[in-house]
Amino acid sequence: MEIIIGVISGLITFGVIELVRFGYFKSVYRKFKAVFGDDIVLSDGFHLVYAELLLPPDITTERYPYSKPGTNSQFRFSIERPISSCEIRAAKYLSETIAKETRSGVSLSSDIELKNQLDISFITFGGPTSNLKTKDVIDNISNNLVKFDNTKFTSARTGKNVLKPEVGYDYGLILKIRPSQFPNRTWFTCAGIGEWGSSGAAWYLAKKWREINAFAANSPFALIVRVKQNQDQSAESVLQVKRPEDLARYEE
Repeated sequence: MEIIIGVISGLITFGVIELVRFGYFKSVYRKFKAVFGDDIVLSDGFHLVYAELLLPPDITTERYPYSKPGTNSQFRFSIERPISSCEIRAAKYLSETIAKETRSGVSLSSDIELKNQLDISFITFGGPTSNLKTKDVIDNISNNLVKFDNTKFTSARTGKNVLKPEVGYDYGLILKIRPSQFPNRTWFTCAGIGEWGSSGAAWYLAKKWREINAFAANSPFALIVRVKQNQDQSAESVLQVKRPEDLARYEE
């Protein structure tokens, strides 16, 4: 009898633990979806978007213009469509976090692939001159918060600067909107002044999403981080708003 009671007690304890774990996961799951949107749980419904670039043939006469950094190797390489290393870092941070929190994956796509697609949800990396989908986010009529032209951050409402950069830092914008054409979709950009601004913004979005949830929940928002060069993990918020009028205290 004691053995049976012990087994039953063990099963009850195991069941309680599993219920607690399930409840915790569901709570985290709901908060994560609030920040990233409902499409984040669909493996083919959410895209991480890198900028597809081209090395024009008139820039170099080298057939193999690339070499391996940090080595003495004499080997050289050709790449038809190079990708920025900061965008690889950015995609890594977010894909790992999304997999952990939703137990699903996302699609990795280039801005050229998605150039004409709007009825999708995505996170872009890089500024509006390098990434066509970043330009879509910045220019969408639903963006009433922060504009970015690769050199400065300004209020979408007044056009005034909202940040004075300090020497020694890169700066990154995390902008979330719901596009006017498809308000059930969620568009993000992680775009920076300096490459560490873009990847630092992606690191902050991936690792500090709970703080973002506490601030904005499911609302659109703009957040600017400053980042020490070569240190994505140094990213810290210097501006965060979810209403256009909140930008007044940052305007210069």
